[in-house]
Amino acid sequence: MVKVSVIVPVYNVAKWIERCARSLFEQTLEDVEFIFVDDASPDESISILKRVMLDYPGRACQVNIVTHEANLGSSYARNTGMTIAKGEYIAYCDSDDWVSNDMYASLYEEARRNDSDVCYCDFYEVTVKGCIQTKAVDLETDKVLFLRNYMCGGLTVVWNLLVKRKLCEEHGLRFSESFMYCEDFGWTVRVFYFARKISKVSYPYYFYNLMNTSSLLHTSNPKIMRDELCCYKSTIDFFKKQAVLDLYHKEICWRILKATQDLVLTPCTYKYFLRIYPPSHKYICSYPDKFCNKRVKMMMWLLVHKAGFIVTAINGLRGFFR
Repeated sequence: MVKVSVIVPVYNVAKWIERCARSLFEQTLEDVEFIFVDDASPDESISILKRVMLDYPGRACQVNIVTHEANLGSSYARNTGMTIAKGEYIAYCDSDDWVSNDMYASLYEEARRNDSDVCYCDFYEVTVKGCIQTKAVDLETDKVLFLRNYMCGGLTVVWNLLVKRKLCEEHGLRFSESFMYCEDFGWTVRVFYFARKISKVSYPYYFYNLMNTSSLLHTSNPKIMRDELCCYKSTIDFFKKQAVLDLYHKEICWRILKATQDLVLTPCTYKYFLRIYPPSHKYICSYPDKFCNKRVKMMMWLLVHKAGFIVTAINGLRGFFR
């Protein structure tokens, strides 16, 4: 059996894919397959990938390039890869990022040593100023505490995880194709919820590229907020179905408040903020300052308590002193 299937969605990454592909083909893990899903990329990404492959003839039989006829988004691409993956474990790598050459060997060995369903690692955030080492959420023996910390921690991403394929098949874990942003959160929360055993390697093997200005990370529009809210509401429905919403409601409400905080800065969006998910309002006072500043938190509280005229005055002063 293939030990690890690495699934790589490819779209408009001609500038970055060579570094990504070389880091994958130079992995110390031998029993691995690489599934590149061409999501109808309009540039030369796939041509560059094929050119790089010529430098690694020993990997040729391990590479599978799948093509979408139309651009469907990363969730579709990841699901396509998962459908054909043969590995004992699956991993995802974004095609504008790259990895250390021993990443998958290290995660696989740790996962097998502990018979883990999921194994994850720390990572680097790559900026114009250099690489910033970022610590992933700490591993906890209490699953509920771990998932709470994960939901209200930093980045909730798929690319630093190694996940047993059998776990995904048993629970039908696929990426939601109804939204294009925040899909990582919904999938990883479900993976961690169902995982019987989780392990961590406290070493930054993954390089998360923040210099790709064409990625969704650098795009701001109302659809991104709508997608994020759809993901959170879908997660609420999931927790309800599992009869555990009370265990995680506060953390998911914090995320909803974080996603909607900009709505309190403009009078025309006050009502939208108030009707999005009213149960989240009772968590405004406990909302962590790392998610938003105290002023915005106060404005949220005032809106909920029918003092919108004060919020408007505060916003007016903010514009005056800008």
